[in-house]
Amino acid sequence: MQLQLVRYCYSPDSVAGLLKYGENFSQSVWTLECPWANNQVFISCIPDGSYPLQAFDSPDHPDCWVITPVPGRTGILIHVGNHVKDTQGCILIGQSQEPGAVWNSHQALRQLNYTLDRKGQHTIHLGSGLGAVLMPQSVPDDQMRGDGDKGNGNGDVSAGGTA
Repeated sequence: MQLQLVRYCYSPDSVAGLLKYGENFSQSVWTLECPWANNQVFISCIPDGSYPLQAFDSPDHPDCWVITPVPGRTGILIHVGNHVKDTQGCILIGQSQEPGAVWNSHQALRQLNYTLDRKGQHTIHLGSGLGAVLMPQSVPDDQMRGDGDKGNGNGDVSAGGTA
């Protein structure tokens, strides 16, 4: 399945977006990320682009999703949380939002898990601005970021923090 994340509001403290997915992109959840800080581990959102998305489960973040690989980063998760302090470089989702926060995050993750096949292959396309081109007609294999690593943002694949 293809997912689209449009980042529409950059502030010094956070990046707000809308993640669309499902048949004809009929479903959506709000997103919250760290502000752009040159892709630095734990404190930056990740670069715009297309990435494989896989199911991920750990004691700290059960039933979530990992975006992998991201250049210079590992363990970029889509998981529950409400404020930027909860993200450490990952993507938080919620059913509602306000500046600097997403709400009903557990319900948003349940909604995403209900729709996406946890054993399936998925691609997430991240773009900035309302005019972002997120879904190329086809992504050549050499331009698609690879698959395989899972972790917590600091190169460690054990349970623990994320980034």
